[in-house]
Amino acid sequence: MRILVGVLAATLAAVPLAAQLTQEQKVFEFQALAGVYAKRYGPANWKIQALGVNIFELRPWMDRVRASKSDLEFFEICAEFVASLQDGHSSHSMRSLFAADLGLFVDLYDGKPLIESINRTRYPAAQFPFEIGDELVSIDGQAAETILAGLTRLTGYGNALGARRMAADALVFRSQSRFPRAVELPDQSDVAIRRASTGTVETFRLTWLKTGAPILSVPPVPSPSFASASNRTAAGLDYMETLNELRNWKYDSDVIRDINQRVIDDGEGGQTTRGYILGWGSRAPYYNPPAGFAIRRGQSAADTFFTGTFMASGKRVGLLRIPNFAPGSGFLALRELDAEIAFFKANTDGLIVDISRNTGGGCIGIDYAQRLMTQPFYAFTEHLRPTLQLIAQVSNSLRLARAQRAEQWVINIYESFLTELQASAKENRAMTGPIAVCGTSSESFPAPGSMFEPLRGPDGTLAAYDKPLIVLVDELSISFGDIFPGMMQDAKRGPIVGMRTAGAGGSVTGWSYGTYSESFTSATNSLVIRARPIQAPNLPVAPYIENIGILPDVEVNYMTRENLMARGRPYMDAVTNVLLTEIAKTAP
Repeated sequence: MRILVGVLAATLAAVPLAAQLTQEQKVFEFQALAGVYAKRYGPANWKIQALGVNIFELRPWMDRVRASKSDLEFFEICAEFVASLQDGHSSHSMRSLFAADLGLFVDLYDGKPLIESINRTRYPAAQFPFEIGDELVSIDGQAAETILAGLTRLTGYGNALGARRMAADALVFRSQSRFPRAVELPDQSDVAIRRASTGTVETFRLTWLKTGAPILSVPPVPSPSFASASNRTAAGLDYMETLNELRNWKYDSDVIRDINQRVIDDGEGGQTTRGYILGWGSRAPYYNPPAGFAIRRGQSAADTFFTGTFMASGKRVGLLRIPNFAPGSGFLALRELDAEIAFFKANTDGLIVDISRNTGGGCIGIDYAQRLMTQPFYAFTEHLRPTLQLIAQVSNSLRLARAQRAEQWVINIYESFLTELQASAKENRAMTGPIAVCGTSSESFPAPGSMFEPLRGPDGTLAAYDKPLIVLVDELSISFGDIFPGMMQDAKRGPIVGMRTAGAGGSVTGWSYGTYSESFTSATNSLVIRARPIQAPNLPVAPYIENIGILPDVEVNYMTRENLMARGRPYMDAVTNVLLTEIAKTAP
């Protein structure tokens, strides 16, 4: 198999990659991986219909597995198989902590890989005069676009733009857990950079800082082995375990955590760490707030949200940034949000609700929505995959809930789940009918298709924010970061502004699948169903979020060089103007 990244031939010769897995073991491992998806992957039929990707047609993949010459090549085939699903929730990981860091951050601005930040401790400006905004042209003679194309084959994502942005990050930072051949990178690379100031291309020899023990092959294991391909068991003594698993609409936190130690300059002569794509899942915004911004929350580590206000054209505008829907304490997050909503309600003319680069989370997103809606609203339902294990888990959780005198809504939801799962299995259906998975902290669990009420005070008056608002999203608003703006759009609460969201529309569960390779995969369990069908470019009309995402009502793209150099000033000006237009519509 052709190497997908720029690697010197001499480096390959220096690193022995003798296969330890036998061909029989590779076939067994790949069948185990494919079996996880054949049995548990919720969007399987949707992928056939929407993308022409059939996880049940394994012959081309199996031919490549049998022909693979090394363990790393085999792992790369497995990663490519999962990435072919174009699913932001589904991934393949090796059990490796090896990573190689070139000391730069790169992202796609105007479609080109531009330098976003530089570790100046490693690369002093006097010897390395390239700057933020310069373009990475090639690595070791291989064009950046060629490397991007290869890396994108391993970065499964719900839309093409998000996949390319993940690949752009991997140009300069590669973890072996996701990119098996990262160990084949040389110690140094010749990097060609186009200087924005002159337009000339200059080449610099940069060093890959390598950490963690590389995996070159799997230690030999004799065949045959009849060990279990999964270490998962039915629910234990916590009756909420199954429900929490089905309510997990969050991007794989391991991806962000594993690479959260990249060192950058803090702009004040010191250093700090930064994880993955700038601002993804972070409380602080990745752009500079407008001039005159008065911050209220977001400077303390205890804060869940980033909030504040600024003046624009004589109007006072509020900003509420929600980095994820997985706060450390739901109770404290709602208390904090209630205080901010009360302030915004009394002191602003309009509100920007920033869900861009949001990593998702769980059902607390409906509680958040209740504080922003002015009318009853529909949330969402899901189709679930009726596996025997899920039926057993739900049955066991229902038994535990009854025995431990759980709240009635918990018992009710498990009873409804079990009824629908058993019916689907009996009728040999690939998916259940629509199931409501989320309630809120303030009401009992709803039936599918039921409506949620906006937040009201003890006297029945509306406590939710009732002035004009817009919801800011981008291609990295993922999982519940897709679901939340979908609820807002379906309720016609305010324009969705930004770029089409990630298109990761289902709950996710991780699985250890390999007896020999000890590998790990995460797979989407379900399909989220919106209130109405959506027409997205090049996809069938469907009420799903998977691959479709949330299409903005007003498109505004941060990823331009102008925004990079001005820290988002043109972007925030455009966003603010959309809100001002909404405020003007309400003027007497």
